[in-house]
Amino acid sequence: MSYPFMTAVPAAHAYGNTAIWQIGFSGNCINPSLCEDFVTATGTGPGGFWGWIEFDSGGVGDITVSECSHLSSDTPPLSGAQALLIEVENWYIAQGSAGQMTFFLGEGTITLVGQTGGTPITLPLSAIFPTPFDTEIPAIQGHHSTSEILGFSAPGIAFEYQVVQIPQ
Repeated sequence: MSYPFMTAVPAAHAYGNTAIWQIGFSGNCINPSLCEDFVTATGTGPGGFWGWIEFDSGGVGDITVSECSHLSSDTPPLSGAQALLIEVENWYIAQGSAGQMTFFLGEGTITLVGQTGGTPITLPLSAIFPTPFDTEIPAIQGHHSTSEILGFSAPGIAFEYQVVQIPQ
């Protein structure tokens, strides 16, 4: 049975027994004066993003991100809610913004779902993010919060990473 409101998206690599890392992350900015650089850099208003990553052996993985911006634009995809579905074809750990052990993304595809102005759009990862892409997420198991990630904490801003290495 086919439903007209359902849209096909790429199949996921993950959910198997080859997972090495799982990461949950979120970033919320509801104070425009504190998040001015974020607002300027992205062209969006206050809001947030929430996501999940699974990195598998063999350099593949999946990333799912939901984001929502407010008070920014009437033009999709610059406002409202949307999802990013990323199929990673090459991830690795190297020296980066999070220190000696930072997750990087190489190649893959990204599918934009939501405020696209039409059907989902699938693009090479390099069309959205520079290659290689420094995720700014440390490859160190544990909970990482705003003050560690940004170097400060304040009302109206919260960033969190939960990094789990899965024993093989």
